[in-house]
Amino acid sequence: MKAYVKYVIAAAVAGLGVFLFYLSAVSWGQLLSTKDKAMFFLEQPLSVQDAEETVRKSEEEKQTDSEGDGTETMPEFCIWGQKDAVTLTNKNLFREAQANAILLCGNPEVLFEDCRLPARKDSQGCLIDEAVAWELFGSTQVVGKEISYDGKSYVVRNVIAGENMIFAFQVSKAAKSTQEQTEESNSLNRITMQKPEDQSIVDLSAAWGNRYGMEVTVLDVELLRGIGGFCVLPLPITLCICFLCYLFHEWRQQKKLALKIVLAAFILAIIFCLFVLFQSYVRIPDDYIPTRWSDFSFWTLLWEQKREALRMLVQMPKTDLDAGWIQAFARTLAYGVLAEMAFFLWLGVYLLSKLVQRK
Repeated sequence: MKAYVKYVIAAAVAGLGVFLFYLSAVSWGQLLSTKDKAMFFLEQPLSVQDAEETVRKSEEEKQTDSEGDGTETMPEFCIWGQKDAVTLTNKNLFREAQANAILLCGNPEVLFEDCRLPARKDSQGCLIDEAVAWELFGSTQVVGKEISYDGKSYVVRNVIAGENMIFAFQVSKAAKSTQEQTEESNSLNRITMQKPEDQSIVDLSAAWGNRYGMEVTVLDVELLRGIGGFCVLPLPITLCICFLCYLFHEWRQQKKLALKIVLAAFILAIIFCLFVLFQSYVRIPDDYIPTRWSDFSFWTLLWEQKREALRMLVQMPKTDLDAGWIQAFARTLAYGVLAEMAFFLWLGVYLLSKLVQRK
C-alpha cells in the first residue's frame, strides 16, 4: 500500500510539473507576440500639435517614397497615451461607464491587431472593448452607435476583444479647445512602432531621434522575453540531461553489442534534438555580442544598460495596453520556476523511494 501511495504521489508531481511547463510555454508564446513591435517611452510628453506634425511628416515621406525617390521611411507607428477613469455616456439609454481613454495619433493597428479604425483623420470615430460595449449598450453589436465623452459625441467604428474598459479615439488639435489639447498633450508619452526583422530596436530609436529630433527611451521587452525563455527551457533541458545520464548508465552496463548500438543511437538522437532546440529557439541578439573580443568594458556597459532598461520597465507609468506583456512575463516566470521545482520534487521522491527499497 505504501509503495502504491509513493507511485501516486510521484505521478501527481510529474503531471503537475508537465502542466506548469505547458502554462509557462503558452505564456512565453504570448510574450513572443510582441517581438514585431518596438515600444518607446517619452520622458517629455508630446503636444497634440507636435504629434500631428510628426505623423504628417511621416505620411509625406511615405508618399515621396512611393514616387520612387529612394527615401527611407519609418515603419508604421502610433503616438499614444492614456487618460484614466474617464466618463462615457450613452444618452439614448441613460447609461454611464468609467473607462480608460487611449489617445491615438497614428495607425491604431499598431496597438490593436487587425484594427485600422478609427483612421488617422477620423476625429468623430472611436473604438471600445467588449466590456465598455456591454456596460453602455448591453451588447457588442454596437458599430455605428454613438458615445458621449467630455461634451462630444463619438461614433463606434469597432469593438475589440477585452475586459479592460478601453475607449480609444484619434486626437486632433482642430477639434479641441486649448484646455483639452493641454490635457491630452500631458498624456501622449508613448510610441509603438512596427519592427522590421532587419532592424534592432536600438537602431529604430536612433533613426527616430535623427529624423524627428526627439529623444525616446526604449522599453526593452526583448529583455523580458529572454528572461522568460530562460525560465521555460530549463525543464526540457534538465529532463534530457537526466535521460541522457540514464541511457549512458545503461549503455555502460549493457553487455550485448546490438543493444549498446541502439542505446548509443538514442543518446545521439537526444543530443541532436537538444542541438536543434538551441538552434531554433535560443538566439543571441547582435547587441549582446562584442565587436572585439578584447573589449572587456563591453560587458560592464551592457550590464548597466540592461539594468537601466529593467528599472525603466518597472518604474514607468503603466497603461492597460501594457497589461498583456506584463501578465505574460509574470506567468512565464512563475510557471517556469514552479515547473522546475516540481521536477526536483519528483526526483527527490523517486530517489527516496529507491533508497528505501535498497534498505
